Amino acid sequence: MRSVALALTIGLALCAGGCGRRNHNDANTTPHSETIVAPETRPVDQVPEEEPAVARSSWRAVNDITRNVTGNLRVSMEHQRGGPLIFAFATGVTVRAQAYEQVAADRRSDVGGQSFAAVLGGDPRVDAYLYRVLDETVARSAPLGGLCGADRTRFMAVSEFVDASGRWVFKIAAFKGDRGPGSGQDPQYCRSFSFTAQ
Repeated sequence: MRSVALALTIGLALCAGGCGRRNHNDANTTPHSETIVAPETRPVDQVPEEEPAVARSSWRAVNDITRNVTGNLRVSMEHQRGGPLIFAFATGVTVRAQAYEQVAADRRSDVGGQSFAAVLGGDPRVDAYLYRVLDETVARSAPLGGLCGADRTRFMAVSEFVDASGRWVFKIAAFKGDRGPGSGQDPQYCRSFSFTAQ
């Protein structure tokens, strides 16, 4: 009889302990301590991009204006990284240019309130590299003159990145003004050129 009474006492004690717990279906349920309240800080939608002429050098023209004015492109370092780049276009235009600034492509270019990405026809998530043109040589074979036609090209903005289709692309915007793009003055935009990796 004592063992039955002892078992009954233990059972009542366990029931009393369990009855004090809250039912998770109650309206007064408090959140679990494992609830995550901090925002996720993982980078979203990063786009692979490169500094021009570091990883790739041969580019194929992808639209009519690029094919007609420049043709395909070979870009290379003159001597070493940080020095001038040589942009050799198949139509006979050669540009020697020195990088002077790296800017976010969503920054204003001073071309009608547009960003660098809009002027380049690029991606606002990548950087644009700004170049001061040191020399532009236009051969007689160039059917439409240099990057700015009959005018001398003075500045360029360049982006190299992977586009939405997964291809490496190379974008160039040419300017003929005395002040470069992003300087706060009209850089006198000429036109933009698009290439894809060969």
